[in-house]
Amino acid sequence: MEFDEILERFKKRRMGPGEAAESTADRYVRHVRNWRNWLAKNGNKTVWEAEYDDLRLFAEELVYQDMAPTTISQRVSAISKFYQDAKKFPDYLDIPEVPENPYDGFDKDDKKLLRGDTKKKTGLKDSEKDEYPYLESEEVEKLVENVPAPRLRNELIIKLLYHIGFRRGELAKAKIKHIDRTDRSVYIPPRKSPEGRHIAYKQDYLGFQLDRWIDHDRDSMTYASESDYLFPTNNNEHISADYIGKVVKKAAENAGLQETIAEYSDGRKLHKVTAHTLRHSYAMRTLKTAEDVDIRTLQSLLGHEELDTTLIYLQQSKEEAKEASRGFVP
Repeated sequence: MEFDEILERFKKRRMGPGEAAESTADRYVRHVRNWRNWLAKNGNKTVWEAEYDDLRLFAEELVYQDMAPTTISQRVSAISKFYQDAKKFPDYLDIPEVPENPYDGFDKDDKKLLRGDTKKKTGLKDSEKDEYPYLESEEVEKLVENVPAPRLRNELIIKLLYHIGFRRGELAKAKIKHIDRTDRSVYIPPRKSPEGRHIAYKQDYLGFQLDRWIDHDRDSMTYASESDYLFPTNNNEHISADYIGKVVKKAAENAGLQETIAEYSDGRKLHKVTAHTLRHSYAMRTLKTAEDVDIRTLQSLLGHEELDTTLIYLQQSKEEAKEASRGFVP
């Protein structure tokens, strides 16, 4: 039985009487499909060979990407439901033996990970605990001014994260063909949402540097001639997401903007300025400055699969506006 047929049966079970709506069931299917792809890439396993350790590592990686706890829980829950349902499929179906549900191995600490409880807040106010850290435009300019070498490439990385709203993994895989220099827009292929997105940019802020990078400086990279990616390196056909993160953190340190805002129970520190902070900054700047941007438009611009993730920005913006208004109360 083909895996797509198994997923279709899973979807139908989830849409049974009193169960999920079709859109929710479709989301479950996407999560299971992503899980399958992750297993193949990270452990060369199938969903029928997955174990507790695999699901734990999968969840940890989502945490390290600063994904919202509610989104992580939704993904893990969908995977768990798949194994629950697969166990109940009739014996006559031609499918591999269904393993124990990897989620059944999760203990209290693992479930804290899903809720976001692994962060020990260090000096944060209660009101800040559920907020996304972000930078104002002048702080982003300080990052641009303090990037490590090579300057043009790394300035572009900062500006693209902030003005386009790239995830660092999306930027690492961006290709030259995704940059429409006539239309002055960037296409970001679908990754965590059903559709890709097109984001416009200003010529005077990004265009001139993009032109210079693509037409001249990019060629200085060893892999440039055999790479279709926007940012090849001397060692690979494209820059890594981790290295993009290091560029941002180094610029923040150079600019005197870096600080530790929380600490995980395993000793890892959560820094204020990361590549994802610039994506948060893009979202907050859009809410504050763009006219007639509704929450669905922002969801589309950010490529969020879950509207709940986007709503966090809206709530944070409203809370900040309310606090600012207190200064005008006589």
